[in-house]
Amino acid sequence: MGDAGPSSPSLLTGRAGLPSANPTESFWQTSHPNTLADHRSTAALPDGADVVVIGTGISGTFATHELLTRAAAAAATDTDHAALDVVVLEARTTCSAATGRNGGHCQPLVHAERSAIIDFEMRNYEHIRELVERHDVPCDFRRIPGVLGFWNRTYFDEAKAALDSALVTAEHRSLVKVVEGPEELERLRLTGGVVGAIVQTVAASLSPYKLMVWLWDRMVQEYEREKKSEEGGGGGARSPTKQVTLNLQTNTPVTSIEKVQGGDGGVGWTVKTGRGNVRAKHVVLATNGYTSHLVPEFEGLISPVQAQMSALLPPDGSPFREHLMPASYGMMGVEGQDRVMSDYLVQNPILPPSGEDVVAVGRGGHLMFGGGRAQARGHGVGVSDDDYVDADAEIYLRSLPERLNLVEADASTAAGTSKGGLLDIAASWTGIIGSSADGHPWVGGVPGQDGLFVAAGYSGHGMTNAALCSRHVAQLALTSLNEGRDWKALQAQGVELAEQGNGGGGGVPREYVITQQRMDAARGPRH
Repeated sequence: MGDAGPSSPSLLTGRAGLPSANPTESFWQTSHPNTLADHRSTAALPDGADVVVIGTGISGTFATHELLTRAAAAAATDTDHAALDVVVLEARTTCSAATGRNGGHCQPLVHAERSAIIDFEMRNYEHIRELVERHDVPCDFRRIPGVLGFWNRTYFDEAKAALDSALVTAEHRSLVKVVEGPEELERLRLTGGVVGAIVQTVAASLSPYKLMVWLWDRMVQEYEREKKSEEGGGGGARSPTKQVTLNLQTNTPVTSIEKVQGGDGGVGWTVKTGRGNVRAKHVVLATNGYTSHLVPEFEGLISPVQAQMSALLPPDGSPFREHLMPASYGMMGVEGQDRVMSDYLVQNPILPPSGEDVVAVGRGGHLMFGGGRAQARGHGVGVSDDDYVDADAEIYLRSLPERLNLVEADASTAAGTSKGGLLDIAASWTGIIGSSADGHPWVGGVPGQDGLFVAAGYSGHGMTNAALCSRHVAQLALTSLNEGRDWKALQAQGVELAEQGNGGGGGVPREYVITQQRMDAARGPRH
């Protein structure tokens, strides 16, 4: 899931469908128990809410967390502060879409964008790192260098030129090293016609699924009041945060949303599902590749693209059966990849010996390798279904040793691989990313649709964008809902701070903001 290289405009496609009812089984999810997978705070859907969040991936999780914690903090200091009811609707199980299927690759791309966007991706990286380290979250977070290899001379020359451009500051440039010498590339274990690499000090690997499940567990324990009341677990007086409630409803696909006029003259929304409807003052769409299914205005602006992942077994004779790789990897320009497509590799933890002679699949240490879109039918573009894998893409992913030396220099390169030189595979699955027509996420309020907010379209780079994008959108929604302020003014202020590199400003780069002008430009003259 996702891409290791830079994002860029993609082909326009039709509207997305709903998430598949029977998706492929993601190894991240099947290998980690989640008691909230099928969670419903109440047996029936509530009739209404102040805010409905649609989606429980990284965007939905951080948007909900921001809504709840910010409202609770306000309630704690102001007893007259308005209550906040948040309902979260998930089409399938908790965190079952792209975030629960991606590559676990968290690396800001220093060479690919201008300074304000690099700063923003760096702040996202630091936000995730600080959260994990502050709470000691068990999500396999590991700070490691990132190695981005190039098998296409033109793409490598473009990356070097971007690093030398005025758009990249000296501070950002100091985070990376360009590697071209054959001996250095060999030490990085890159092979098979690689022409160069960029080595970056700021990178990490983790299980995004474990992190999101941990956050949902905390939020449910703290803010799920209605279920506690139903079960007789209220237990007397509570803190002022009793005014803030969460209702999480899984396995509840949203089929449509409809703007309605409220009795007070204000605009609201009816969120329709097969289990009933929920009235909401505001709606936050954290639906990424599926966004255009609910908001037709985003057809062609955020396109669904199927991406593929695998959990591979290190071969016999590989040091990575006993020791983790010291870096994460991205691979660009391999076998017909364009500038958008790329591969990405991290390794999940190796479990301590159990005293039994167990195979690698039982001990962890899987090579979590994703990509292969150049081999997939239609490159996955326009596909909303993650209920099948592409056989050609799977074969390509299993051929990882053709591009990365996984054994010691004096060992046979074929050692431990299965027939045909392919790695043995523990699991293979797909997921749907949201590819942006102009290469940047879409963040903010939808023009002409009061109370409808979006954080989506990350083009495979959600790990270094989504957390702060969705927090920003939650702040906009709360500003409009409770404070009576103009959220557009707040967004403009946030953009100004982001342009100045202000880490605490809470805004997003100007390219991310949703405007009618941007929407029209991204569609082009044909539309």
